[in-house]
Amino acid sequence: MAKSRAEVDRTPKSEKRVSETFEAHLRDRFSAEPMFCPRYISGWCMSKRKRYFDLVLSVIALVVFSPLMLLIAWLIRFTSQGPALFRQERVGLHQQTFIIFKFRTMENRRELLNAGPAVTRHGDSRMTTIGALLRRLKLDELPQLINVVRGEMSFVGPRPKVPQHENLCMLCRPGITGAATIEFSHEEGLLAGVPEELVERYVVTVLNPEKCKLDIKYIETTRFATDLKILMHTVFKLSNRSRRTFSTEAARFLKNRTSMEMNSSKALNAAEGSDFAGHEVRQSA
Repeated sequence: MAKSRAEVDRTPKSEKRVSETFEAHLRDRFSAEPMFCPRYISGWCMSKRKRYFDLVLSVIALVVFSPLMLLIAWLIRFTSQGPALFRQERVGLHQQTFIIFKFRTMENRRELLNAGPAVTRHGDSRMTTIGALLRRLKLDELPQLINVVRGEMSFVGPRPKVPQHENLCMLCRPGITGAATIEFSHEEGLLAGVPEELVERYVVTVLNPEKCKLDIKYIETTRFATDLKILMHTVFKLSNRSRRTFSTEAARFLKNRTSMEMNSSKALNAAEGSDFAGHEVRQSA
């Protein structure tokens, strides 16, 4: 995690070095989980200019989208029982948790919410009719403008995850959208090809590490132009990947898992056979 003197000399002055004390704190706190940590933070990533940009843009967006948000809230309350907003604890800046706001897209019944995985995928039976539409259009994310105004989130940054799924050192504010969000824009479609009992494992062991790599690159290299580009890609849904690519990745994961289980089974059988043969030799002796 530490850098050599040559690497430090090549680090631009505008970039802030990650505190070694903070890195040590993260290693101690999350020693059981592999943590991905950036080597440094770009000058723009945690600058006051980025915060002012987020604040001004979020206030304008709240004013512009408030009629639409009120309509969505009314539709949710009218079509299903429960509150219009969904609140959940997520990991934010410096691993501090906060409450994220989203429009509720699932049935507000405890037996249903606890029945499936913590990760939502395409075609989830717990989804409401209006919720499926909101997710497809990404309108369920609109209440996060409140989180941006409060300083808990940014427009662009790593997506905040639930504590048990977060293995990125959050050295910047999480974002409504980000590089990983663009790259994995069809994540729910991908997860639809994974058996339900493996969804959470697939997310934690395959998807999240890949997202962390993209988020680290963002934290280390982002500029104002980068944020604008990501925002434009998000608005116009200019993703470089397709559902077919994600389905291939899902198939590869399942194939590797099957191979691992077969190899483990063969190794276990071989070990049992070896023990049995040894037992026969001892008996014959």
